[in-house]
Parts: sequence; C-alpha cells; structure tokens
Amino acid sequence: MQVQTPDHSQLNVTRVGEGPVLILIPGANGTGDIFTQTAAILKAHFTVITYDRRGYGQTVVANPLPAEAKQPDSDYRINADVDDIFTLADTFSPNQPVNIMGSSSGSIVAAKAFERQPDRFAKVAIHESPLTTVLDDDGETKKMSGALVQEALNGHFEAISDLFVNTMHIQPLDAQMMGLAADSKPDPAKMQAMRFWLEYESAQYTGQVIDWHIFAQHRDQVILLNGTDSVGFLPQTVNQAIGKEIGVPITSIPGGHLGYAQKPEGFAQALTNALLRHV
Repeated sequence: MQVQTPDHSQLNVTRVGEGPVLILIPGANGTGDIFTQTAAILKAHFTVITYDRRGYGQTVVANPLPAEAKQPDSDYRINADVDDIFTLADTFSPNQPVNIMGSSSGSIVAAKAFERQPDRFAKVAIHESPLTTVLDDDGETKKMSGALVQEALNGHFEAISDLFVNTMHIQPLDAQMMGLAADSKPDPAKMQAMRFWLEYESAQYTGQVIDWHIFAQHRDQVILLNGTDSVGFLPQTVNQAIGKEIGVPITSIPGGHLGYAQKPEGFAQALTNALLRHV
C-alpha cells in the first residue's frame, strides 16, 4: 500500500498482523522487505508496519533532494525520515502510542523520533546503532570513517571493505550477507543502495547528536539490542556506551547486525519478549 506524507511523497508500506502497532525501520538496505521473515512471526502479537525509506525501493519522493543534503552535517534527510515515522504512527495508530524498532541507520531515525516526542512511543528498540557521537574517542572514529567514505565516493570501492572490516570490525556472518566477505562478488543493486547510503547517510546520520537525558528520563521505554553473532562490531560498542549513558542494560538478540534476516525466528521472539516486558 501507499501512504501519503504531508509533502505528498508516497511511502511504500506493508502491514501485517493485529495488535499494538510496531514500526520496523531499516538501515542502509533501506527497504522494508528485509524484515519480511521476522514480520511474519511478529504479526502474532503486533500490527507490524514495514516500509521503504526515502531514496530506497518503491517509495516515491515528491521533491528532489537539495544540494545541501550531501553535506556531512546536513539534517535534511534524517528530519524527513523522522517525519515519516510520525506519519506512519498517525496513520496506523492515531490514538495510541506505537512501538518502533530501528536497526543500524534506522536506529538513529528511531532515536531522533523518540527524542522529538517520547510520549508518542510505547517502546523504542535500538538495534546496533552506528552513531559515532556517543563514543569517547575525541571524534577519531568519525574522522576515520569520513575519510574512507570519501575514498569510496571517489571510486575506490575497496574503501568500503576497509571501513566495515578494519574500522568497524564487521563479523563473518554479516560480512557474507552484506557482500563484504573476501570471496563475495559485487552485487550492482546492493552497490547502488550502498552508494546512496555513503553519500547521504553515512556521515549525516552517524554524526547526529542525541539528547540522552530524554532517554534517561524515559528509560523504561528504551530497549538496546546487540546481536549474538556480531560481538566486536563497532555498533555494539556504541549501544554499550548508550546503555552506560542512560542506565539501560543491553538485551542480547539472535543473529548479527542483520539478525532479523539471518535468524528471524529467534530475533522475532527476543524482540517480542523485550517489547512486552513490563507492559
């Protein structure tokens, strides 16, 4: 189905199940179909909303991106992504708080939405966030990542492997699925989505500054998820830093950074348990 936004864009949306609304926000993949197997299990307890974020899949964006959206400190796209979360919430649950789960870049969208209006959400689940601003490293990770991203955009695509393997320490299960393993062959469709992410999200999203005091004040609504198969990956360190900042423990969830696609049954069960805890 298509859901129209206030700026007349058309979000490509899938709805399954019955119960409290749960919006799943994809990361660099960008399309909601990556959650299909997990949503098929979650639908026993929730009305599950998956969708293609702007710039990905079959979502149609009404207005072209302004030139400033490419700037590393631009908020243009993430603000639009956050607006879309509220559009989906108002469409499918106008009178009740909704649950959201964002993975990777999608977790930053989820965090910014929660920061804007925490009472609109029953629970927010942050799965392996790549935020760099929460790390206590004087901005070194941000600078190193930015340099590698620029190399990749200049045509040196081996820099993508360098970023994920040597800087972020991606684990084998995820490397294989993301086409970053040593024996992987380039997938043109994945490369196109990856280039869009590198150009418009890698710096702009991971460099967001979050008011963690808001999360600490609403810590009973916050869930931090780290995969059992991605131990050592940089986003796990980020989630641990967030947990320390706001006083929320890490919840382990089956699979790696793409656990919802790798081990959907275990991922869905662990997410269900976390969302329904203390309800």
